[in-house]
Amino acid sequence: MRTFSRRNFLQLTGLTATAVLGGPALAACSTPPLPGLAPTDTQADGSAFNPDLDLVLKATASEVALLPGSTTRVWTYQGSVVSGDPGAVQAIPGSYLGPIIRVRRGQKVRVTFTNDLPGSDQASIIHWHGLQVPAAMDGHPRDAVQPGQSFVYEFEVTDRAGTYWFHPHPHRLTAQQVIAGLAGLFIVSDDDADHLALPTGDYDLPLVIQDRVFDGDNQFAYGADMMTAMMGFLGNRLLVNGQPDLSLPVATRAYRLRMLNGSNARIYKLAWSDGTPLTVIGTDDGLLDAPIERPYVMLSPGERLEVWADLRDRAVGDELRLISQAFTGAEGVGSAGGMMGGGMMGGGMMG
Repeated sequence: MRTFSRRNFLQLTGLTATAVLGGPALAACSTPPLPGLAPTDTQADGSAFNPDLDLVLKATASEVALLPGSTTRVWTYQGSVVSGDPGAVQAIPGSYLGPIIRVRRGQKVRVTFTNDLPGSDQASIIHWHGLQVPAAMDGHPRDAVQPGQSFVYEFEVTDRAGTYWFHPHPHRLTAQQVIAGLAGLFIVSDDDADHLALPTGDYDLPLVIQDRVFDGDNQFAYGADMMTAMMGFLGNRLLVNGQPDLSLPVATRAYRLRMLNGSNARIYKLAWSDGTPLTVIGTDDGLLDAPIERPYVMLSPGERLEVWADLRDRAVGDELRLISQAFTGAEGVGSAGGMMGGGMMGGGMMG
């Protein structure tokens, strides 16, 4: 297989914070206040819960070098496998985000979450964004645990193959904790998706897109003022996979790009820099029945898209950038271009 030289890469530094935000209309991850049960080792029918995959996730503090000068304090999930497939927990290369949790439809999963965040006022809980799980396992704010405490999730994966994600969901602290770094992908596979022979391994690339503000000491700045609370947080610097200038070396072959808008309120209009159409193969609800091509795609907070990137005809020396174009908020609705995501009025802030 012919590979690109070191000068040839898929570049994401072209993502720019030029998208225009309108007021949020819907909460990106609202969970109804349904009564729940504390997790136990038995299922609703009284039988024992025997997980196929037993994991631990700990929310904790760390430091990373993102910009020249001082390191940046971040919060991160540390994950490991207690029993089951050792490859079920994977790091996002070079990132404080993650980890990626990979499961199969039909698996019974147990996740023991421990809150190791600094300070006594940072209760936390994990919400499995997009997954259909019992109410007691969905990470409702009422179930948030204090630092030093744990919560045990037990559920069967019933969703079809696709890209989902997990993040904190404590009352009034969700945005702050996500901005600090707590977010990871939850990827489901199944037999139907296996038959499609889509790119896997090094050719299955996560792209978590977030906007941030750095202060003069390279720390994440988050203002909890009234305007931010009403309109959502907007950063002035784009990070992809937690990195400010992400460039990925690629080969002359096809890739599967899993895009997540992990921002608090910013909406993106994503396109290839050279005008090549984007080939979309999946959305929040999993893989599409057939690929579709669009000149651009809209991605609201919390939304995911899967894109087929065919680089087999690219010449050595090519550079392909993923950019976020400026937009007014009304374009694409009902047109041939179309929006893949909810757009201005279909998205909302995550707070």
